[in-house]
Amino acid sequence: LLLTGMRPAQGYDVLVSVTGTLIGNTCVVATDSLVKNVPLGTIGIKQFSRAGAVSNIKTPFTLKLEECGPTFAGVRITFSGTPDSVSPQFIKVAEPGATGVAVQILDATGSPIPLNTQTKAYGTEGSDSVEMTFYARLIATGDAVSVGPVSAIATWTTEYQ
Repeated sequence: LLLTGMRPAQGYDVLVSVTGTLIGNTCVVATDSLVKNVPLGTIGIKQFSRAGAVSNIKTPFTLKLEECGPTFAGVRITFSGTPDSVSPQFIKVAEPGATGVAVQILDATGSPIPLNTQTKAYGTEGSDSVEMTFYARLIATGDAVSVGPVSAIATWTTEYQ
C-alpha cells in the first residue's frame, strides 16, 4: 500500500519570552507624618472624677501616605507603645508625670482604637495617596488621678491590603 501526499510530522522549537515588573502595593510615609507632635493642652484634673472619664479635649492628628502606586488596595494601621499598667489598651504616661490617666487613640468617628489592634482599612484602591485622621485624648484609668506633665509615645505600623 502506497500513500502519497502525506508529509511526515515535524517538530518546531518555539521560544516563549515572558517579561514583566513586580511592584509592591506599599506607599511612602509623607515627610510631615514621620514624627507627629500632638499637643493635648492644659486639662483640669476635675474632669477625671472616676475611672473611664475622658478629657474634654481630643486633639486631631493626620497621618499621610504618598506614592502608593496602581496596585494600592488599602492600608490598616496599628498603634503600639508602652501599655498602661492598669488599662493596657491605652498608652502609659511617661514617668515622672501625671498618674491615674493614660492616652487613648480614637479614629475619625471617635471610636477608640486599642493598642496593638488593627484599624479598619483606609484608602481607595488605586489611589496615589491616603490621609487618615485620628484623635488623642486623656482617659482616667482609676479613681485616683494626680497632676503632672503628660508625655507618651506611640508608634504606628502599616499593613497593606
